[in-house]
Amino acid sequence: MIKNLKIIEISSVLAGPSVGMFFAELGAEVIKIENKITDGDITRKWHQPMENSEKQSAYFSSANWGKKHIFLDFNNSSDKKKLINLVKVTDILITNFKHGDAEKFNLTYKFCKSINDKIIYAKIEGFKTDPKRVAFDAIIQAETGFMSINGESGEQGVKMPVAMMDILAAHQLKEGVLIALLKRKENNKAYCVSTTLEETGYASLANQASNYLMTNVVPKKMGSLHPNIAPYGEKVITKDKVSFLLAIGTDKQFLRFSSFIGLSKKSISENKSNKKRVLNRAELIKKIQKRVSQISANEFSTNCIKLNIPIGKINTIENVFENNVARNMILEENVNGQITKRVSGIAFKITN
Repeated sequence: MIKNLKIIEISSVLAGPSVGMFFAELGAEVIKIENKITDGDITRKWHQPMENSEKQSAYFSSANWGKKHIFLDFNNSSDKKKLINLVKVTDILITNFKHGDAEKFNLTYKFCKSINDKIIYAKIEGFKTDPKRVAFDAIIQAETGFMSINGESGEQGVKMPVAMMDILAAHQLKEGVLIALLKRKENNKAYCVSTTLEETGYASLANQASNYLMTNVVPKKMGSLHPNIAPYGEKVITKDKVSFLLAIGTDKQFLRFSSFIGLSKKSISENKSNKKRVLNRAELIKKIQKRVSQISANEFSTNCIKLNIPIGKINTIENVFENNVARNMILEENVNGQITKRVSGIAFKITN
């Protein structure tokens, strides 16, 4: 089913292109339409200082793999005819037009449906509250509350270091498109699937939203800490200066962990329940750190894993790609003699 799909992607930056690449990885034919006048997707020019500005940027490469690229000018009648002919035979059209551009170029769902009565029209927009506003990921992180809860206590809020709202909006659109494909299989009808970065941000607040909605307590910045669990998100440093993150979520895990590191019976008794650990977390982590600082990284990691205690070494990206699983997710593509690399956007398998 996927390999027979034809997809037109009129989308730039990260969210829409991530959806196109998702289907390309699954074997669909994906044609990315880029603006001839502006030399294509803006992220082609988002180079880091050490990159060759004459080549395809690493940022652009991250969301564009396995696609055919066609450069068109929508104001040119010949180019517009080529696009319309593609829309007539496509299964899915992915867009992230600025407000009013779909109408300006006569590429609304209504028009596309009139020339292709089985099309799935998938669109990502920015603000639901004000569609005219320019909506980049960082702005959405700020306005949907994420920056106010992200960062260390007492410091200014920070955005997440990847465009998480774009990535999550892409997932919302993928899910909607897959549901539309199932529905179309039943009735052979066209569907419009839409999402916004703003709604995606709200939907992704998850437990932080519930904490506020049910207790009226406004979540605050806690660094890596968890508002409901302790020690969860606390960092410890071993004897040989290796940093680990703790994610102890149950009383049994805490007891096994405390016994292993040699925490005093008094400290264990005072913190035997999660509620007590949350209340005492500042003093508790000091006691834990004192014990962990006497243990080597290898001993700490080996014993915690053996005892089923959730801990994780805080790796750099360089460390990450020394891992065989991560390396096996790298996709390479030769683009005009340039070897481009990115990590696969697919982390699931389907077997029978």
